Amino acid sequence: MNEEELLKILKERGPLTRDQLVKITGLPRTTIYDKLSKLLIKRKVVKEPEKRNSRGRPRIYWKAV
Repeated sequence: MNEEELLKILKERGPLTRDQLVKITGLPRTTIYDKLSKLLIKRKVVKEPEKRNSRGRPRIYWKAV
């Protein structure tokens, strides 16, 4: 799977977390992160933190631009 295929999944299914992308693609988490990082540098995706009113680290959703 290349970066463009990952981008297509994000466009079709909306904002997703890395864990959701791992389940959809079957790729290792680090591979997903590497591909998302490259897409982020190319400004094809953005990171959006989950809006919450509780403590703890928010989930990060990745969205196609």
